[in-house]
Amino acid sequence: MKLNLSLRLRLTLFYTFISAMILLAGGVIVFFAVRSSIHQSLDASLADAASLAANEIVSNDGKPKPETQADAASLAANEIIGSDGKPKLETQVEIVQERLPGSTKILIYDQDKKLTDQIGKPKINPLLVPGYMTIDNVRVFTEQLPSGDWVQAMRSEVETLGVLQRTQRALLFGLPMLLLSGLGAGYLIADRALKPVDEVSKLALQISTSGHYKARVPEASGTDEMARLTQTVNAMLGKLEATIDRERAFALAAAHELRTPLAIVQARASLSLERLRSVEHYQQALKTINETSLEMTALVESLLALARTNQSPQQQEVNLRDLAVEVTESLAIQAQNHSIRLKLETQPALSIGDPAALRLAITNLVANAIKYGRQGGQVWVRTSSQNGFARLEISDDGVGIQDDQLERLQQPFQRGLGLQAVSGTGLGLALVAAVVEQHGGRLELARAVEGGLKASFQIKALET
Repeated sequence: MKLNLSLRLRLTLFYTFISAMILLAGGVIVFFAVRSSIHQSLDASLADAASLAANEIVSNDGKPKPETQADAASLAANEIIGSDGKPKLETQVEIVQERLPGSTKILIYDQDKKLTDQIGKPKINPLLVPGYMTIDNVRVFTEQLPSGDWVQAMRSEVETLGVLQRTQRALLFGLPMLLLSGLGAGYLIADRALKPVDEVSKLALQISTSGHYKARVPEASGTDEMARLTQTVNAMLGKLEATIDRERAFALAAAHELRTPLAIVQARASLSLERLRSVEHYQQALKTINETSLEMTALVESLLALARTNQSPQQQEVNLRDLAVEVTESLAIQAQNHSIRLKLETQPALSIGDPAALRLAITNLVANAIKYGRQGGQVWVRTSSQNGFARLEISDDGVGIQDDQLERLQQPFQRGLGLQAVSGTGLGLALVAAVVEQHGGRLELARAVEGGLKASFQIKALET
């Protein structure tokens, strides 16, 4: 059975698991570090106890202090036992005992391993083996002196075990409390971090149910991932809104543009069918219907071409120079009819894209320059490749377009003021702008140096 856990809960559990592993590892390290430190401290205190007893006794007799720990234990034994084998004054032992750390006991044996004196009464009788050992929770340090005598210093590990037990209890109770605190803090952090995601989810649900796409997500402050998420979502919604508004306006404009020719066709057909007409009347009516149908066909073809620009373009190697040459050759007769001379100033301009779509865009630009150019004027077609971009530029020496009208002309069914008398659908520049945008570029309109309109675009060049 699969549990349906929320993202914040899964993040919290994952964070808690990682924290538990870290705390467990840390607790184990702390426990063993404390135990090792206490054992080392106990061992050092036992060695110091033997050395202290030996040094204290030797010093009281005016003899040189021993240079080694073994010498200290040996001299401690000699000073307490005496040269005649009898114990020395009790005050000497008391002085040493007062300065011993904790409840340390000292046993002194002669060369024959017979106990000759002691400080304190130990509960055990360990073997005389040099080094450290533990017997019944008692830590023992044994060392043989250069004189052959033996010294044993011992101390109970009860204090050490008590410290370790307190440390263990602190870890057993403290670590779970830290883990629970981390669990709560982790959930609060995850909840706060995921609030922008909740806002995005709520907004998406709101848009899907109500259809109101103008709403926006409250942007998170800062520059972290959540802030970028909200900014990206709002940017996406902004583009979505612009696209929907553009498509809606486009649909209305297309319906408006198609209504007029359809009305003409219907009117001419209805008028011809009211009663019998002459042959000439029917011929004229059919001629009008045919011309209007051709206009509608061109309009529909342009609309279809414009709709196809929403798809990803084909990825083929293209040369804008070759496309420009093909277009100028195909429009040479149209240019002659307007007494316009086409001038090619082309250089290789390799890129990747849809050859058919780019050819259509260049055709529209050149055709517009011919249609709206000066009678008997010139149209320049230029291609080049520079700074990593393939560039195409069409300019004429006609009357041009006012600067405040240039941006509007890239919208569907928009035509320049004073040019309504020239036939056209008003989709040429809009189609070019869509094709260029489809290829990652942007159509730019400006006043040409020659006096007319300059239309240009650049797309990423093919790396060679």
